[in-house]
Amino acid sequence: MKVIAALLVIALAITWPVSQYHLNAASNKPGHYKNKVIVLMYHHIDEKESGATISPSRFGTHMKLLKENGYNVISVDQFAQFMEHKAKVPDNAVVITFDDGYESFDQYAVPILNKYDFVATHFVIGSSSDNQNVHTKHLTWDTMRKLKAEGYSFYSHTYDQHGYAPLDKRGKKTGPKLSNPIYLPDKGRVETKKEYLTRVGNDAQFMEKRLKEELNNTNQMIAFPFGAFNSSAKQLEKNAGVTLFFTTRPGINRPGSDEVMRLNAGTPTLTADKFLSMMKKYGR
Repeated sequence: MKVIAALLVIALAITWPVSQYHLNAASNKPGHYKNKVIVLMYHHIDEKESGATISPSRFGTHMKLLKENGYNVISVDQFAQFMEHKAKVPDNAVVITFDDGYESFDQYAVPILNKYDFVATHFVIGSSSDNQNVHTKHLTWDTMRKLKAEGYSFYSHTYDQHGYAPLDKRGKKTGPKLSNPIYLPDKGRVETKKEYLTRVGNDAQFMEKRLKEELNNTNQMIAFPFGAFNSSAKQLEKNAGVTLFFTTRPGINRPGSDEVMRLNAGTPTLTADKFLSMMKKYGR
């Protein structure tokens, strides 16, 4: 009987088509989506979790789950080639992004990413890196240059349009600065359309100039603050050379669009099980 069983196993191994397995080389587990890319969004990492801040251990768990479950992390530059030119990407492709430019990226995220041989991109606020005029320390250009040499990348989260501003005299109505004409206290009125376009256009041009000066960037991308934008803001960014626009809309990305959907993974409510459920939901 043992001989028969052994022969049966050998026969199955010979006759069973290899393509039936379609195993992911990195994890030896079946892939579940092709020619699509999930983009994850994170912000700040700190031991004290709140809002858009998660702990190093939670971020580490997410990265461990990606590795163990057959997800393939690719660079944002590979992703740009996929979106703009339909270049091939591995099955179960994932891009990891961070917004705002917090120093916690270098302190906490990079060591974890390096552990799994992952890369990530960071959308930074230019004025915060230039002036360090914020309560939570932001990445310096020196740190970004060091990390860029290690394979990380940095793109625009605007130069100084990340914030809410009054939209009327009373100040009760506020909105994202990038996508709204704002109230001008010194003039006692709301911006004209021309003033709005000039402000946003100048910011876009200046931010791309700073990225080229400091990091010698060749590709140009932006993550819209709060995911808020309009056709005018998008066109002004295009005029500054930006070709890929990262939003906060959830979904999985297919080639051919210049607007990128992202899944918000940087929330304390996202347990390990919920993280995997989210990945499976959008990876169908």
